[in-house]
Parts: sequence; structure tokens; C-alpha cells
Amino acid sequence: MSTTKTIEITVSPEGSVSIKTAGFAGGSCKEATRDLERALGLAGRESLLPEYFQRASTGDQLRQGT
Repeated sequence: MSTTKTIEITVSPEGSVSIKTAGFAGGSCKEATRDLERALGLAGRESLLPEYFQRASTGDQLRQGT
């Protein structure tokens, strides 16, 4: 089952811009929005949602050799 990934860009009447992502895990959200942030000239505050701290792949496991 695949999770839908979305990027929502909001422009307020005052002209402030925000980007919100959904369906991304780990730092993949930052990679997905990097070019948009540059194009929109966004530099500023960043709020990380709990999904940012999730692992990007659930198949990765740490194995300790003997």
C-alpha cells in the first residue's frame, strides 16, 4: 500500500508563503520542497512535524555481526 505524498503551498492575503507536506517520512520532505523554497525565496522558520522523525524506509534494520 502506498501513501499519497502531497505538498501544499499557502499564500496569505498579506503575501506570506508557507509550505506543508504530508505523506513523507524522514528528511524526504525537505528534498521534495527544496526547489520550491528556492523559487519562492523562502528562508525562515521551519516547523518539523512528527513524520520528519520517522524512518524513511521500514525495511532498514541494524545488524550486529559476530
